[in-house]
This record gives sequence, structure tokens and C-alpha cells, in this order.
Amino acid sequence: MKKLGITASLFAVPVFHKLKERTDVFELSTNSSLENAKLLREDKLDAAFLSPIDYARHSDIFSLIPGVAVSSEGFSRTISLFFKEGIKEINSISTDITSVSEMVLAKIVMLEKYSTSPKFTVKEGALTEIPEKADAALVTGDANLSVFKDLQNKLDLVDEWLDITELPYVHGFWVSREDRLTPTELSIIKDAASYGATHLTEIASLYPNYSKDDLIEYLSAFMYEVNQKIESGLSEFLRMAYYHHIIADLPDVKFLKQDNQTFSVN
Repeated sequence: MKKLGITASLFAVPVFHKLKERTDVFELSTNSSLENAKLLREDKLDAAFLSPIDYARHSDIFSLIPGVAVSSEGFSRTISLFFKEGIKEINSISTDITSVSEMVLAKIVMLEKYSTSPKFTVKEGALTEIPEKADAALVTGDANLSVFKDLQNKLDLVDEWLDITELPYVHGFWVSREDRLTPTELSIIKDAASYGATHLTEIASLYPNYSKDDLIEYLSAFMYEVNQKIESGLSEFLRMAYYHHIIADLPDVKFLKQDNQTFSVN
């Protein structure tokens, strides 16, 4: 049985929803992208759902599973910068330790659009408010729908990214090693994402703590496939992270083929 690492974030649930039924094929464990990358590197997982930067750090040994990604284009309420009222410039941002790609996105947006480079304070655990000593809080995932949902002073960083690049932002994707998953297993993973993308109402009904209509609207902001525009968005994000000296090397975006041979996106 193959071991897969998934995340708990609601935006990615459609990718995993149907896989949870395939206990005959997969064993699933829920971790942050950062922890998934560590477990995959240590060969304790056969595949894992990673963010772009967690992939970039290990792109020499990992490849993307084709056909499945979570991306959004414009306002999506999943990566937000909430700032204190009355400030004229954001010089300090607080966030949690697992929001690695989101921190990179915030750095890129602040440099490219606002010509500033705020300092980040990283803490363990999710934020519940903007800390007293910070100008802003970088809030990712489900907290945008709960703890921070009523705050008005904010930037939607995916919308800012679209304004800068005219491209989608890629939140995450499946990653594995060559020859680790069979063509049948790859097909099951891809088919599960396709099912989830077309059954958002069914998925939303599983989360009674959220308004069903609000959750359907939220999930509808995401795309769960891969096309050329989404590939371009991922490549541009990694290119800009490299350009701004956030990552040391510019990684190839490599996809596994169904026969487990790889190809690269230039």
C-alpha cells in the first residue's frame, strides 16, 4: 500500500476527498506542506501534496504528478495580508512557521508592487489576531473563513499576484519520485481530483461549521487541473523567487509521465 501525505486546508479537500475511500490502494496522513516535504525526502511517503517552495527546495529528487494542482486566479480568500488601521507602510509581518510559499508570495508582492521589503516574524501555530508589535499578519487557508473573516483592512495576495503577472497562483500539487507510483495509481490520483472539482456541493456538506453556500463559493474560486497557463504561473512564481534571491537556484518544473518518464517545462 502506498503512503500519501495530504494537507488539512479546505481549498485542497477536493483533491483528496475521493482518495480517502481508496484504503485498498493508499494510506493517507495529514501534515503541513513543510512536514510532507520532510517525510517525502526521508522516503517515508510515496507521494505528497506540496507548496511551490517546498517543491523547489527538493526539485532535484521530486517531480510533479501531471494533471492535478490547486490554483486560483484573482480574489480567492486564501492568502491574505491583514494590516492595522491607519498605518502608511507595512514594515513588519507576522505569520505561522508553515506558510513558506505564502511568505514568498507576500515578499514578491511587496517588492514588486509596493517597493518595500518588510521583516517577517514567524511563530508556531496559527495566528488568531494581528500581534501588537507587527504592522500586519499573513493569514493563510481556513483562518480567512473563520478567525479573520470580518476584518476589512486587507490585501488578497492572489489578486495582487494576478495584477502583477496576469497569471494564476499555484497553491500546491502532488509530488513523487520517478518509478514510485504505478500508472494505475497515478490515474486514481488524477481521477480523484477531477471528481472533487465537480462535486463541490457534496464536499461542502461535510463541513457543518461553515455556511454551505459560503464554502461552495470559496471552493469555486479554485482550479484543480493543470493547463499551460497554470504551468506558466508556477514557473513565473519560481522565477521571481529566484530573481529576488529568495531561493538559491531556479528549479525545473518537472512532471512525471504516466509511464513514469519525466519531462520539463521551460
